[in-house]
Amino acid sequence: MVSVGNRIKGRAGADNRRLIVVSNRSPYHLESRGGRIRMTRNVSGMVTGLEPVLKSTSGMWIAWGSAPKSFTRDIYRIPPDNPTFDLKLINLDPDEIKHFYLGFSNSTLWPLAHNFLGRTTFSEKGWEYYEGVNRKFAKAVAEEVHSTDLIWVNDYHLALLPQMLRELKVSAKIGFFWHIPFPPLDLFRTLPWRIEFLKGLLACDLIGFHCSSYVKNFLHAAEDILMKDVSFSKGLVRNKREVRISAFPMGIDYSGIQKLIREPQTIKDAERIRGELGGQHIILGVDRLDYSKGIPERLHAVERFLTENPSYIGKLTFLQISAPSRIEIPEYHKMRQEVEHAVGRINGYFARGAWSPIKYFFRALPFEELVTYYLAADVCLVTPLRDGMNLIAKEYVATREPEKGMLVLSEFAGAAEELKEAIIVNPHSIPSMTAGIKKALEMNPQERRRRMTQMRKRLRRRTVRKWGRAFLDKLIQDKDQKVTAKRKESK
Repeated sequence: MVSVGNRIKGRAGADNRRLIVVSNRSPYHLESRGGRIRMTRNVSGMVTGLEPVLKSTSGMWIAWGSAPKSFTRDIYRIPPDNPTFDLKLINLDPDEIKHFYLGFSNSTLWPLAHNFLGRTTFSEKGWEYYEGVNRKFAKAVAEEVHSTDLIWVNDYHLALLPQMLRELKVSAKIGFFWHIPFPPLDLFRTLPWRIEFLKGLLACDLIGFHCSSYVKNFLHAAEDILMKDVSFSKGLVRNKREVRISAFPMGIDYSGIQKLIREPQTIKDAERIRGELGGQHIILGVDRLDYSKGIPERLHAVERFLTENPSYIGKLTFLQISAPSRIEIPEYHKMRQEVEHAVGRINGYFARGAWSPIKYFFRALPFEELVTYYLAADVCLVTPLRDGMNLIAKEYVATREPEKGMLVLSEFAGAAEELKEAIIVNPHSIPSMTAGIKKALEMNPQERRRRMTQMRKRLRRRTVRKWGRAFLDKLIQDKDQKVTAKRKESK
């Protein structure tokens, strides 16, 4: 393979290095059409955040995925319309998918991180496969990396990868970004492999989280479980190498969204949606179908709102868009049934003629189509029981003019640390969410404008590109400072 050189500029200077992004999820799905590769962009907050960074640096993305059997390569130029980086695919067999991805990653780490200890399973076989897949990734990365490269590992699926790379004598700088909540110490201690897990992460040079509270949780774990020398004020773990632990709240492509919402077709489609849904007030919910998102609780809140505010019957429509997620796991199949049963029950009780209060779509939508629903909605209800960040909340605010729209946001979403002007609710409390819906619908125009203007200003300043740039700057800056210090010592 011929590598494409790139230029990554940090605050401390300029470096000619490739950026290698590593993640479980591939940014593109590949399939064969007429003997040619067709690439479809995967919808994911992580992909949304990382692709602009990698596009600007012309590096390589290494991820789980497969190409059609007629294509024998494992490296492809991405994206298809204007290639700017390489994609290296790692194939996982059915047992690895079952025990590593569906098993340990999403039946152990995911529920544990989201404070669902009762849903967490601890399987030795799952752990063995988790180790094995991390080693497979380590080998694939080691085959491509040079000492001058920067490696950016992403998310909970690959927590052991940094240490495994060190064992393979990889000396390049390694940054790790943890995209979901990091659990409090008491919860994290229940993980039987907590020591191996922390050691894997602490082989990095920089570890990033969305929120300062997750940084504190990680530092508590490193101090209590590994007895490391930790500085909470500096976000530092003194290991064999000093490891920086910092919060980097992910932003959105604000300018791209602004361009999209001004297109005549987008405006026309939003108007059509309002006409089709009917009603004077439209409330929107957009989530993956996951128990952490609080969808059943949200439906109960809408039901209670209509019960307590009958004047809205016939005038309000709640649209819930739920993207399929991990449907092979029994918990998720059971939840789908629970949600669909609740939708049917509520509609059966409140329906009047052609009107029913809830519209439910069980499908993923392309981003361009999703934006039309943002534009059509008067209120967006983002009420996860626990969430690392939640970019839906930010995207919705970015689409609406200051005098239009309002966000009802869970206090347990990472985005709540930034979007303080939203109506903050407790998703575990149906009365809290019911009151939030009422306040959003009946807020006076002046207060609505003030809140939305403040949130939009913040989103305009803290874009996804600045998020990626800040993480890389920190990774480069730390190295440059150490090199400078060594040079001074030698003198």
